[in-house]
Amino acid sequence: MTRRLPRPRRPLSADAYIHHATRGLPRAERLDAAAELRAHLTERMQEHQAHGFSPEEAEYLAVRGMGDPHPVNRGLLGHAFTHRAGWLTLAALLVGGLGWTAYREWLPPREGAQFSPMNQRDINALFSDKDAPRGTYQGVTLTYPRGTKAVLYVTVSSTENKYRPEQVRLTTKDLTQEEQINFRGRLPGSYRYQERLLLSPLRVSCTGQDYSGIYWTTYTMPSPLEDSGGRAYSGRGGAVACGNPSVRLHRVTQTLSTTPRSQYTRTVPPEGEGSTFTMHHPLRLNEWRVLLRLRVDPEADPNTSGAADSGAFSAKARGVYVAVMPLDHVPTDTDGDSWGGMTVGFKGEQPIPLPPLVTDQPGG
Repeated sequence: MTRRLPRPRRPLSADAYIHHATRGLPRAERLDAAAELRAHLTERMQEHQAHGFSPEEAEYLAVRGMGDPHPVNRGLLGHAFTHRAGWLTLAALLVGGLGWTAYREWLPPREGAQFSPMNQRDINALFSDKDAPRGTYQGVTLTYPRGTKAVLYVTVSSTENKYRPEQVRLTTKDLTQEEQINFRGRLPGSYRYQERLLLSPLRVSCTGQDYSGIYWTTYTMPSPLEDSGGRAYSGRGGAVACGNPSVRLHRVTQTLSTTPRSQYTRTVPPEGEGSTFTMHHPLRLNEWRVLLRLRVDPEADPNTSGAADSGAFSAKARGVYVAVMPLDHVPTDTDGDSWGGMTVGFKGEQPIPLPPLVTDQPGG
C-alpha cells in the first residue's frame, strides 16, 4: 500500500497574507489594517534584502515571520465587532431606559373599572380596618377619566315604604387637592387618579328580620410616577346597619310532609352574594357605574312595595347596590344633598337620576 504524501502548501504572497488577515472586516477597518500590515511587511522585506536575500526570498521570509494569518484575522474581527457591539448595546440600553421612563411619565393607565379578585394589598388594607368583615370581596380598581374633578359614591337600596321606595347614602370626594399633591410639576395628562374598592355582601339582623347590604372600603392607589407624593389610606366607606341602606331578605315557609305536619322557614339569600368576576367596564364623566348589585327576593312579599317590573323578575323584586360617578366639576355639597324619586341632588344643581334598583344583570 502506497501512502500519498500531503501536497506542500503554496507559500503566501504579501498580498495574499494581507487579504486573509483582513477578510470580513468592515471597509474602513479593513483598509486601515491592510495599510498597517503592508507597511510592516515592506519594512521586513527591506531588512532581508539588505542581508543579501532576493526580493522573492525576502517576501517569503517576511510573510513566514508574521505567522498564520487566521489568528490575526480573528483578533482584528473581535476588536472591530466588540467595539461596534458595545455601542449597539449602549444604544439599546439608552433607548430602553428612555422608553420605560416615557411610558411611566407620559402614558397614563387605562381608564375604567377593572374588576378582579382580592390581592395581598387588599388583604393588608382589610386588616388595617378593624370594622371590615372577613369573607370574599370583589376588588375593583377605579381609574378615573381625564378631567375628573370629584367623585360621587352612592349606596341605594329598596325599602318597604311605598311612599319612599328607596334609601340612599351619598358621599363625595374632591380630587382637585389630590391632583395638586400628586402631580405638581408633571406633564398634563400623565396621570389618572386611581383607587381600589373592596365590596362584600353582609348580613345583619334588625327588628327580628334578616337584612342584607353591601360593605365597602377603599384605599387610594399612589401614582406610579417617581416622587409623586401619592398617599395610601384605607377607610370605612359604608357598612350594613339598620340605619344604613340595606334591604330585608325574603323568608320562605315550607310545609314538610311529616307526621304530624311541620313547617320550615328559611331565608333566601340575595342573588349576587359571594360572586366575584373579572372584567373591565368603562368609566365616563357624569355617568353612573354600578360596582356591585344584590337582587333580593324576586318572588317578593305580597305586602311590600318594590321597584318596577324588570322583565325576567317580579314587579316586587328589590335590590341594593353601590355605584360611583366621576364628575367634571366639584359639586356644591356644603349645604348637603337631597334625594327622592330615584334622584339625588345638590343645592342649585340639576337632580342626578340614580340607576334602577333592579336590573337583569346582578353587576350591571
